Amino acid sequence: MGVLRTLIAALVIALVPTAAWAQKVTNVTDGNTLVVEGVGNVRLLGIRNTDPSALQMGPHGPPPQPRNGPDTPPPTAVGGRIALGRERPSRDLLRKLALGKTVRIEYDPSAGSSGPRTAYLYLEDGTMLNTEMLKAGQARIDLSRGFAREKEFRAIEEQARSAGVGIWIK
Repeated sequence: MGVLRTLIAALVIALVPTAAWAQKVTNVTDGNTLVVEGVGNVRLLGIRNTDPSALQMGPHGPPPQPRNGPDTPPPTAVGGRIALGRERPSRDLLRKLALGKTVRIEYDPSAGSSGPRTAYLYLEDGTMLNTEMLKAGQARIDLSRGFAREKEFRAIEEQARSAGVGIWIK
């Protein structure tokens, strides 16, 4: 009888889709990537965060004026600025929504399996994290790969844009 129970349990585990298992979010690395216990890094499918890059390099101020004369130092080969920004509204919202909470992962077969692991993530109350980020204006649609909910995500992004929330503030 014990062998039969073990066999049935193994069969159930093998046949139940991955989406049915709930795991805890242990870290939020950026505005669309979470670390899920027992799974690892999972990117929210269909969105990309809007946080500025942590490292910004580029010119600032007026262009340098040419110098003439024997006492003029040679021009520098590198110029510009380096700004290490700390403001991360997308990441902060995702942390508030998901960190330490249990999520259900749903993979989309139409998204393919190449590249980083991407999925729809749901909280225990059924809230989809992907759409919450769009509604808050803290994400944009990512069309780098196809996904089944593209039409739904476009409509949500347009609503956020019309409402002027998050990155869409006018």
